[in-house]
Amino acid sequence: MNKKEEKVLKEIICYFNKNKRMPTIRYLQEVFSYKSTNSIFRIIKKLEKDGYLIRNKFNKLVMSDSLLNYDNNLKTVRIINRKDKYVNIILNKKKNYLAYQINNNYFKNNGLIKNDIAVIQIDKKISNNSIGLFIIDNKYRLMKYRCLDGFYILSVKEDIILNKINLIGKVILIERKI
Repeated sequence: MNKKEEKVLKEIICYFNKNKRMPTIRYLQEVFSYKSTNSIFRIIKKLEKDGYLIRNKFNKLVMSDSLLNYDNNLKTVRIINRKDKYVNIILNKKKNYLAYQINNNYFKNNGLIKNDIAVIQIDKKISNNSIGLFIIDNKYRLMKYRCLDGFYILSVKEDIILNKINLIGKVILIERKI
């Protein structure tokens, strides 16, 4: 993300937190003193392509759920799928959270992009269409979960149908550096 994109995204977040809605293109054009809306439009398209902004079911542009803000009680926790990397996440006394660094863009439509840190709540329950962390073939895998007629359907690019799963936990929030 370049400096212009970062400034526009910060302004969008600030505006959204204050007004509980997205700013207009014209508003952003005035704030950044661009001569046309096309410049802002291109930046917004890039932010959308990178997963910082997404389209809802009505095709309206909204902030990705992964742009959650938190900054208190931070602890350092090991990321389980990368060696020698650590991340700051909220960690309670029971230590029932862990972190998983996403290394692809398979969940872009769900607001998760490469290099995001998924915070996993360790839990043996997960609801349909949630994203969870599973152990498959002795490897940690982040997958979308569904249960249908007693079978478990896990998917990333294509569906895997299983009669037994090894669930570690469910994704509860994302940390993304902006």
